[in-house]
Amino acid sequence: MDNAGKEREAVQLMAEAEKRVKASHSFLRGLFGGNTRIEEACEMYTRAANMFKMAKNWSAAGNAFCQAAKLHMQLQSKHDSATSFVDAGNAYKKADPQGKVYNCSQAPHYYCRDL
Repeated sequence: MDNAGKEREAVQLMAEAEKRVKASHSFLRGLFGGNTRIEEACEMYTRAANMFKMAKNWSAAGNAFCQAAKLHMQLQSKHDSATSFVDAGNAYKKADPQGKVYNCSQAPHYYCRDL
């Protein structure tokens, strides 16, 4: 698969993840398994980020990792959230040095919060 194909697939995964997040916010979904949708969306955002990395679209990869990190925070998964922020920082480092500072400054907070 060429870079354009990887990028297209990543965009599709992002769109599907957004649908899952929106579906998890409905009243009945919230009562019956809304977290499952959010966990699936986290996985989709991470897969999309990795596809963007393969296509060398570093900014989009960073954005996707940030989305995954925010959802991990929602799920109270601090370690996964911090890991996603670090991954986002590493992606932004290749495209936007200012983005790296923001994301990496949040990661230690989540790693050290429970100490």
